Amino acid sequence: MMASTIAFGFSTSIPMAIITRCLIGLTGNVGILRTVAAELAPDPDLKLQALGILPLAWNLGTITGPALGGFLSEPAQKYPSLFLPGSFFDKSPWALPNLLISLMIFMGGFLAFLFLDETLEHKQRRYDPGRVLGKKIESFFGLSFSEQSGASGPTSDVESHPKQAAYNYAGINPDVPPSWSEVLTPQSAYLVILFFISALHRVTAEQLFSLFFATRVHSSKNPIRLPFHLPGGFGLNSSQLGLMFATLGLVEILTQLFIFAPMARKYGNRALLCVAGLMDPILYFAVPYTLALYDKHAGPGGNLVCYTTVALILMLCSMNSVLGLNSVVILVTDSASSVRALATLNGFATSVAAFGVAIGPSTFGWLYTVGQKSEWSTIPWVGLTLVASSMWIWIPKVKVREISDRRESEATPNS
Repeated sequence: MMASTIAFGFSTSIPMAIITRCLIGLTGNVGILRTVAAELAPDPDLKLQALGILPLAWNLGTITGPALGGFLSEPAQKYPSLFLPGSFFDKSPWALPNLLISLMIFMGGFLAFLFLDETLEHKQRRYDPGRVLGKKIESFFGLSFSEQSGASGPTSDVESHPKQAAYNYAGINPDVPPSWSEVLTPQSAYLVILFFISALHRVTAEQLFSLFFATRVHSSKNPIRLPFHLPGGFGLNSSQLGLMFATLGLVEILTQLFIFAPMARKYGNRALLCVAGLMDPILYFAVPYTLALYDKHAGPGGNLVCYTTVALILMLCSMNSVLGLNSVVILVTDSASSVRALATLNGFATSVAAFGVAIGPSTFGWLYTVGQKSEWSTIPWVGLTLVASSMWIWIPKVKVREISDRRESEATPNS
């Protein structure tokens, strides 16, 4: 991943940039992170917090990443006193931010090498030079990052995962990959489909938001004709768009920190998924109709109702993104039939969701263009509403077992 990121920074053509960006995506680190987080925190309450850290980190990255990229890209033009014309960074204007990202990737991998315990019980007895060095550093500073510091050995991991212990006692070779029937149980299959739909419509919505708010305000030659023709947008510039999305990222971070975990404990992840599934179609369908509230000739404060409505819709979409997507990710993880199937299930679910992320923006971007040129500009928003509504084909099929029932079933392996 680090090498691909450096190569991306030195890209000299669009094909090279696309190829190196694809190589970055082949690392599959998201599925690995979810699996490790779930295995390190088998308790439902701890798992809720552990898996919640990942989207929180993602939201922080979506705010700081573009800011760093904009600040460090083309340094010879922005800071000619530090980076002289004709110098290395003038010839490679995108290298500096990608070199910084590569350094962050290296630091993350090095810290994992030193301080991250192996989560698979049958591999914990292997010699790990990184953890040996890491424990010496921990001892020197009087710290401990090990999950097994208070246990006599790797047995503690078996006890925390009763299903893994049951498989070991049943004589199943943990090195043999689980079968697809073990990975994709009916519940897991339903939830993977929901993950696919959720990822597709949420990423697509973000793209449509940027297109919609950047599109120029409609002209008098192409007026609004309700109910289906609402051409144009709000004509925001790049700075205004950046501020808007940074604010929405902050809303997602606050939702993650202070709202998601308490609501998930009180109502459950399935209930939060249902709430998001109900609200998303309504919000998507309402977005283009905010143009009907906008008056381009109004003076200061004349569009207060319009802007308030837009802000409310965007804030609710951001909150739904946290509540809905986090819930479906946790439900996918909880649906794993065994610990040994967890990594395969997370990897498969992440790949399926990535396919949705790939096809959604391209398809609906084309629909947006078609809609602006036709008499039915709401085409992409109606389509997105239908996609989000399709989650209700699968949500009723999702069953959440009680914790006591889950632990009882985990104690006995499938025959």
